[in-house]
Amino acid sequence: MKKKIQKLNKINLKKLNKVAHLISFSSKIKSINPEYKDFDIFIKDFEYFISTELKSPANNLSSQDKIFEGIINRLDFLNNYKNITLRIYLESQKKPKYFLILSKNINDYFNLFLNTHFEKTVSNIIYLYAFNTWIEDNNNMDKTMASIGHAFDNINKVNSFIRKR
Repeated sequence: MKKKIQKLNKINLKKLNKVAHLISFSSKIKSINPEYKDFDIFIKDFEYFISTELKSPANNLSSQDKIFEGIINRLDFLNNYKNITLRIYLESQKKPKYFLILSKNINDYFNLFLNTHFEKTVSNIIYLYAFNTWIEDNNNMDKTMASIGHAFDNINKVNSFIRKR
């Protein structure tokens, strides 16, 4: 009898999150779906789960507020699965194809609510900066929010300098 393949959901992701730091993580994900022997398939399914659960910022916000809200929404949601997220991040440092999968999905998320190439570029830069702060931050994300604010301050300074020229 063929084993039934499960989809990623809140229940099995909560369980996986508890063991994401263990060596046995790869066998645990394979017990959910044997295709996860290819970690990139797990990443794609994890990102798909995120995309189905994550809400986009309201359309009536300024682009800066949309970027801020979009980043905070994503990182706040990822707090529920921080250990898995960190595991994927660490694995993506070893295998660039994992990083490319993540980048594509993050771009797809920002494409849902940002219009210009400039906004999308800024959002990706700030997201990377905020993510590195988020790694060390606690669940209230005060440091992460402050880092996003600082990033916008710096971008606005550069913009005003460029406009003066």
